[in-house]
Amino acid sequence: MRFNTEAPFWQFMGTLARFTALNLVFLVTLLPIVTIGPAQAALYSTLFQYDEHDDIRLVHEYLKRFKREFRQGLISGLLLLALVAALVFGLAFWVAWDTDAAYVPLIVLVAATVAVLFLAEYLFPLQARFDNSIGRTWKLAAMFPWRAFACSFALVGIDVVALGLAYFIPFIRVLMLIFGMSWVAYAKSLVLLWGFRKYGGYGEVERPTFVNANSGL
Repeated sequence: MRFNTEAPFWQFMGTLARFTALNLVFLVTLLPIVTIGPAQAALYSTLFQYDEHDDIRLVHEYLKRFKREFRQGLISGLLLLALVAALVFGLAFWVAWDTDAAYVPLIVLVAATVAVLFLAEYLFPLQARFDNSIGRTWKLAAMFPWRAFACSFALVGIDVVALGLAYFIPFIRVLMLIFGMSWVAYAKSLVLLWGFRKYGGYGEVERPTFVNANSGL
């Protein structure tokens, strides 16, 4: 029996192996927590290129892009973490206050939390896709969700489905750690690319620097 590496099954297994390697490297670079910015920017940057050239070496590209996106991603990531921490503290404070005077601040904080969640969906993908300053990237990330509702709700929908499956099905949690996070990010990258094309450009698109790798990771 002839072993055919071009058969659909082996093509799928090769893709699965590449995404598994990418997923594991992504998780390792997330371990310091403060590197959440460069890690996400590098992941989306890699997957945007994969969508256009599916024979790139995913791990090689990710590591290269992690280094390239590190400074801007680190600053944006720390700012986002500080913003989230402030919102969590504010919500906890006013919930514990438990008086009529807390209603208005709570409404404002809930609205701000929703806005930050939408901003976070776009912040690092915009950094990964377009060559802009930190300030302009944040401005675009804050504005884009409200003009691209279909794209925004699709991204949130993917997150809700993924988190719901992981929460209710323990086996899915294991798969998420092995290769699931990279697959979820890839699904979101397709939605993001559609949204960027539909709603226009927001800076110079990154220049491709990938390396062709038919058999590499």
